[in-house]
Amino acid sequence: MTDVPILDYAFLAFESEASPKHVAGLQIFELPQRATDDFVARLVQKIKDVKPNSPFNQKLKSQMTGMPQWIEDTDLSLDDHIIHESVPKPHTMAALLERIEVLHADGLDRSGPLWQLYIFEHVEERRFAIYFKVHHAYMDGISLSQRTMSALSEKRSKRGIGTFWGVDRAEHHKVREHLMSDLFGTAKSAGRAALVLPALAKLGLKHGLRMLHLGGDELPVPFTAPRTAFNTPLTRRRSIAVVDLPLDRVQSIARHAAVTVNDVLLELCDRALTRYLDDHGGAPDAPLVAQMPVSLRRPDVEQGNQITIAILELGSKESNPVRRLQEIHAHATDVKHEFSAMTPETAEAYTVLMQSVAQLAESIGASSIMPPLGNVVISNLIGPKKQLYLCGAPLLALYPISTIAPGLALNITIYTYKDTLHAGIVAGHSAIPDLEPIAANLRLALDELETAMGLVPEQKRPQAKKKPAQR
Repeated sequence: MTDVPILDYAFLAFESEASPKHVAGLQIFELPQRATDDFVARLVQKIKDVKPNSPFNQKLKSQMTGMPQWIEDTDLSLDDHIIHESVPKPHTMAALLERIEVLHADGLDRSGPLWQLYIFEHVEERRFAIYFKVHHAYMDGISLSQRTMSALSEKRSKRGIGTFWGVDRAEHHKVREHLMSDLFGTAKSAGRAALVLPALAKLGLKHGLRMLHLGGDELPVPFTAPRTAFNTPLTRRRSIAVVDLPLDRVQSIARHAAVTVNDVLLELCDRALTRYLDDHGGAPDAPLVAQMPVSLRRPDVEQGNQITIAILELGSKESNPVRRLQEIHAHATDVKHEFSAMTPETAEAYTVLMQSVAQLAESIGASSIMPPLGNVVISNLIGPKKQLYLCGAPLLALYPISTIAPGLALNITIYTYKDTLHAGIVAGHSAIPDLEPIAANLRLALDELETAMGLVPEQKRPQAKKKPAQR
């Protein structure tokens, strides 16, 4: 029995029917060449045979006083958490995504462990899919993706089963303990607060100077993002879309423009979202603002929470895609420089403060009148470069299906696997009933940026004619 740490508890305390706080992923597999008709059914049984490790065997216990606690669920039945389904006819990806929209809108039952896994067979041709969701109180999306990948094998011949709840990740607990010690340690917390508060005051001064146009250009002022359709209050329903982008094309742009792959992805998202708002009559005059994970990793630090969430102005007012890319690169560089100069405690406190204000505004219904903290969350995760397998079935794609941040109605998370960028787009249905236009806009934005830079994708280059053999 252990107390629920306060950061984890925040995801439980602020959860609502319209805003569940779970992270999820959608994996697409191809059946092995000689797979029998009952391959998926036998796979389901193998998965159910894996005993869950902590925290996936734990449930909440509320108390009259103090924080709730995690206790082991002695009545845990995996039949309640692992569900086998067939994709509805016509067995297409579109039909699968419609089902995922329903599942992702549902919150997790707090009477048991806070996770679920669905295995779908009959997905287009010879494919099957796995959709899994885990409450944010257990772990974040990065930790979940790491667990998921470590459960797979690099060998096609390996028939043993791996699951994210059966992998023993001791380092996850070390990271969690380190973070709790940093933020909420008893003996040292007062001393850390003494160091953090002046740094936060300095940030506040910079924001004030920027509002007066007197300097402080590095960080955007919080809660000054333009209000758009992407800030529509959430209802229970969700919209979900997925899109694939070739990694080599994005890398080529980044290399020729002397920017990062993440900068290119920000530009593509910026253009896709701006075009969507233009087409629907709601594009703002001011640049869109993204919430973006920023790494705080330092060479001499091996563990601990070194990721925070920054707010970043995009380049929506600039029509030329190349100039917009350079503008976004400059903004991202400034933000990263500002955060790298902070201590991890200051960066964490700054993020928690901003997110808490946004969450409070959403909880009391004030987010519709309060200026937004941002317009969209854009995240880019790096996955494995090698082919992975599950009981001999090759993994084709992994799409992150994330949660929606307070005050927002849109999240774009991109996962790099092998040579492809797999993007999962999640939105509140009331804000964006159909995400396909945004998915199409991402592909179009990539074409436009390549054209503006004079680049021709490999697959579009004319094939050289073979010379006749010399006799």
